[in-house]
Amino acid sequence: MASFLFRLIRVLIVFSIAGAAAFWLFSIREKPHKVEVVRTPPGVRVIRAVSATEAMTVEAFGTIAPRKKVDVAVEVAGRIDYIHPRFREGGAIKKDEVLIRIDQRNFRLDRDAARVRVEQAAADIRHLTQEIENLKADAGLAKTNMALSLKERDRLKALNKNQFASKTSLDKAEQSYVGAKIQFQSTENQLALTPSRMAQKRASLAMAKTDLAKAELILEKSEIRAGFDGFVLSKQAELGEYVNPGQVLGTIYETGALDVDVRIPLEQIKWIRPLFDNGQMPEARVTIANLEGVSLPAWNARVARIHARIDEKTRTLPITLEIQGLQKKNGNQSDADNPLIRLKPGTFVKCSIVGDTRENLFRIPRYLLREDDTLFLAVNEKLEIREVSVLRKFDDEVFIDGGLATGDQIISSPLPGAVAGMAVTIKSETK
Repeated sequence: MASFLFRLIRVLIVFSIAGAAAFWLFSIREKPHKVEVVRTPPGVRVIRAVSATEAMTVEAFGTIAPRKKVDVAVEVAGRIDYIHPRFREGGAIKKDEVLIRIDQRNFRLDRDAARVRVEQAAADIRHLTQEIENLKADAGLAKTNMALSLKERDRLKALNKNQFASKTSLDKAEQSYVGAKIQFQSTENQLALTPSRMAQKRASLAMAKTDLAKAELILEKSEIRAGFDGFVLSKQAELGEYVNPGQVLGTIYETGALDVDVRIPLEQIKWIRPLFDNGQMPEARVTIANLEGVSLPAWNARVARIHARIDEKTRTLPITLEIQGLQKKNGNQSDADNPLIRLKPGTFVKCSIVGDTRENLFRIPRYLLREDDTLFLAVNEKLEIREVSVLRKFDDEVFIDGGLATGDQIISSPLPGAVAGMAVTIKSETK
């Protein structure tokens, strides 16, 4: 019993000390200061709306193709004895340069022989012309001789009637007259045949000239010349090779004569249609699509023609653009001489066709447009949810043609729990 009381006393003492310590700590505590919570409007960033005149651009992709591509084919048979040093794939050629030449020795001999035949035919005509002149002179003499013979015969006939001339003299005069008449008739007959003989000679000369022209043409065709400045697309000929007429020896295309076929979705046609309605051909800008990490050059282009049918697979309208030239940078066109970025057939390009121009449009980032074509605006430091008229959504941008005014502050930062009329604080403003 005594030990129980002793343990109880010790427990009571411990509790008393703990209680005293707790009371002391409670009495020396600092009283908390009351701070009133001030609710501040959320801070937002805004973009100031600015209207401008915008061109409705239609973008499409296509592959460059040469507008003028020529297969270099030989027209005469023979062995190749010359090939231009730059007639190889990628080589630059100039107009009228000889690209390939066939052995010309036989062709030159044929030409020389044709020239000899022309000269011979011309000599025959000159000889016949002189012969005609001689026959005309002979005919004149024969006619005079015939007249004299006739006069002599008539004189002797009159004398014979009065028995002053013998019958023998009269017969001789008669024979002389007949001989002169036969000579005159023979000369006239020869003259009558000269037109047909001259026609034959002239036909022979014409045939000889034709043969000469043909020989010169064959000689000319033995040299294949470039019809324009361009580049060699392919080569299928070697020096010393024997070729036949019609055999393709390579392909060339004209410098700067490049096209690109693009396909425009039908719903995008409305942006370029007004230009066609006014008889204009839209301009375009062409860049290399897969050229990354370098300053992209751009080429001017224009719509050249619209194809006659809609693509059945893609339901798009094919349009051909003509490349016109490299856009100048800082007043020069140094990029045009760079073979690495020069446009070549087969290049995959991006084409931006400049369509109709619209005024008083607001172009804003697409992410600012909320559901139901609405925008968050900061008006008098309060949120206004305004519905706008969207003309076009293009890539990452939106063109608005109604519901906005110049100077409106469009909220560009996230605003969770947005409620129309709630207070907002503007942090920064951009255009």
